[in-house]
Amino acid sequence: MKKIIFLGLFLYGFMAQAQILTPFQPIQKQPKVQLDYWLYSTNAGNGSSSQYPIIPTSLAEMNSLFNTSNSHSTLIQSGRVNTTKILDWTSVSELTALGINVPNSGNYFALKIEGTFIPIETGVYTFTFVSDDANDLIIEGTTVVSTYSGQPVAALGTRTGTISLIAGRAYSFIARMQQAAGGLGFRLYWRSPIQNATPTSFTSVHPVNTFFPAWTQNVQELMSNPVMDGTTAARAAPSAQFIKNLTNTNTDGVYWINLPIVGPTQIFCLMNSAVNGGGWMMIMKATAGNTFPYSSNYWTSDNTLNPSDNTRNNANAKFNTMNYFAGKDLLALWPDIPPNFGSSTTGGSINLSGTYDHWSWLQNNFNNGIRITPINFFNSASNLFFGDAVNFAGKGTAFPGQTQVRFYGFNYTVNSNVSVRWGFAWNENAAGLYPNGDQTTNDVSGGIGMASQSYSAGAHIGCCNDSPGINRSARVELYIR
Repeated sequence: MKKIIFLGLFLYGFMAQAQILTPFQPIQKQPKVQLDYWLYSTNAGNGSSSQYPIIPTSLAEMNSLFNTSNSHSTLIQSGRVNTTKILDWTSVSELTALGINVPNSGNYFALKIEGTFIPIETGVYTFTFVSDDANDLIIEGTTVVSTYSGQPVAALGTRTGTISLIAGRAYSFIARMQQAAGGLGFRLYWRSPIQNATPTSFTSVHPVNTFFPAWTQNVQELMSNPVMDGTTAARAAPSAQFIKNLTNTNTDGVYWINLPIVGPTQIFCLMNSAVNGGGWMMIMKATAGNTFPYSSNYWTSDNTLNPSDNTRNNANAKFNTMNYFAGKDLLALWPDIPPNFGSSTTGGSINLSGTYDHWSWLQNNFNNGIRITPINFFNSASNLFFGDAVNFAGKGTAFPGQTQVRFYGFNYTVNSNVSVRWGFAWNENAAGLYPNGDQTTNDVSGGIGMASQSYSAGAHIGCCNDSPGINRSARVELYIR
């Protein structure tokens, strides 16, 4: 009996550890992939070329293989699978495992797959499709990739095509391949606009290859059932931007977002197009005070604070969007700083006068356009300098400054007394601008996650400022997209 109890405890401990290490647990909560297929015997099953060539050399000849009006083409099997494995296989056994029974000992057959592609980004997608033998990929009637010739399965990227898509829209696609004799296979992958735009060098804190492999099969973009409009947990969307593009809503509020690791989660989202197009998800909010200073582990650990407070009320909260959502744009709203502070006509980065009536900060492409979770970003960035603070629109008239150093960026730590997660570093002593300048006696600090005064957000003037602004702790809301 003791052995049984010990074994049970061991298995329980092993399973618990496995769950902790699993990178994406809530698979059962995900909408399903739905890919329909049709499998044909071609060339009379024996290589006959009396009705059409063994290997098609054109779209018309490819169509003939799939036309059962030709007696040499016979529909053998059709059905539906819920796995992307049907888009990546190089052996008969891999299809057999999906319940697809290839005829003619793996020779003289053709496979057609239909599905729905719902891009999570707007822009130019690049598809790669390699097979043995001929193939084509048709999206909404447009042929994106086609190779009408005999060929072995080449490396991904050998055959490519591009198409411009809009995030959130449902596009039908047809992928077809034809097998003559010999080797066989089918591999369909793609790159999103962000992956296509990944730079070869940049100033952010991670190397390019940290973020995306060369090609992906983003399962989220094949999940066409149900519609992902964020209205329920079962219809959780991959992001607020996805919902915005899908529905064109301007209604702010709580939506269901399918976050990595934690699954469907209710998140407050800014959808109003006035906010740089909308599609923002709250990651943190702070009342005027000291809950989120620079030293707080809320910036670097995957913890939360009041995560069910999905409102814009004056309170402190941190959400799992900060821990697990990889985004590329950051937004800060300052609810207790009006857009006309100091007679400003700009209101910071975005003029929200008449809509939200708050000061705002906007930093698109905060990691050079490469998506990253805020937690990973704040754990890794070090004195990430974006430019002269005077030129950052978010400074405007609301934040004080000095004549020298004038650092604007993230995770400023050169002077630990005025470290800041997102904001400014200043001094008035001559010696130039960052990275030059005397930073040992910085007198003015401002931004979000401050060491000075341990403010969650705001600004502090020690002395010698050359421009006015707030000199206090302030409310702030942080959003990602």
